[in-house]
Amino acid sequence: MEVAGRLNTAGALEHAVSNSVRAAEAAGDVASEDYLIAGSLVTLRFASPPLRERLTPAFAHLAAPAEGGFERPGLTVHLWDSVSTGIAPLPLPPASSADAVGELHHFHEPPLRGAYRPHLRTFSMLDSEAGAAWHWVEDALRQPPAEQACPIRQILFWWLASRGYLQLHGAAVGSPEGGVLLAGQPGSGKSTVALACVGSQLLYAGDDYVASTFGPRPQVASLYNSAKVEPERITQGLPRLAPLLAGSDLFEGEKAVVYVHEHLPGATTTGFGLDAILVPRFDPGLGTPRFVEISRAEAFAALGPSTIVQLHTGGKRELAKMSSLVARLPCYALEFGPDLEAIATAMSALVPDLSAGRDG
Repeated sequence: MEVAGRLNTAGALEHAVSNSVRAAEAAGDVASEDYLIAGSLVTLRFASPPLRERLTPAFAHLAAPAEGGFERPGLTVHLWDSVSTGIAPLPLPPASSADAVGELHHFHEPPLRGAYRPHLRTFSMLDSEAGAAWHWVEDALRQPPAEQACPIRQILFWWLASRGYLQLHGAAVGSPEGGVLLAGQPGSGKSTVALACVGSQLLYAGDDYVASTFGPRPQVASLYNSAKVEPERITQGLPRLAPLLAGSDLFEGEKAVVYVHEHLPGATTTGFGLDAILVPRFDPGLGTPRFVEISRAEAFAALGPSTIVQLHTGGKRELAKMSSLVARLPCYALEFGPDLEAIATAMSALVPDLSAGRDG
């Protein structure tokens, strides 16, 4: 259960964070990595080699071109940990109990916004006016694989809002002509469907978190190329993707984190226009996958609540945006059975039809 608390004053934290990151950057070399996220240049400045090694694979498909061409980053994030740099931990409150997995402390004192998760010993802060952010972890080597798969998620959620995007709990696949958003509660099959399309004519934009605009033609932006999947879903249902499991880390005792771009760089995309919302439904007795039109209320129920839970600091404004997104798009259930290879065939036929229908 999540427990939302408050940190001490933003000013005191800002001072402590500034001192800590300056000390960390002075203690060793700083490595910068540039990425294009939702069309904007984002620079990650790592003062911790272990943190850089663990967090950059998730963004590899978004690497900015070497020739540059951007005047300045839209966002610069400073990242460091205490153990590898030898810098004292930030003065943050302890967990309220031994079982604090869902505990979250946060503050919002514009232009500053911050969040601290005690059980992970991670703190994130954004200065929305300066276009700067800070991400600290106590020990880079102790961060769970599931967290490494979607780095600086809270910072991106806050920052993307200023760019007209909302971070969503969903997967997405498509082509340059258009694609679909896969929405559902954890365990509904979003990852399975998205990975089943890898290697087909459809491109992979994300497994658990993507971002979307809300214009007449919503645009989805990829955030991560990481996927969280039960290994047997790959080895038994999608054996052609078994190489993706090489070197993957298990978490929660059963799931693996795989990086699609590392093994199949041509299978990923930075984004596309959205043409529909799909809600996966697994039916063990079904042979050929099928698409069934569903109400917008059902699609919103699959997208809205889980997104708010995953974002931690979202609320009514984000729910209203998701409602407007659902209202703009046709909504279907994707019903599929044990034959996971059949998903790509069905999806590869649906997505061009949706794009053609929009253009027609």
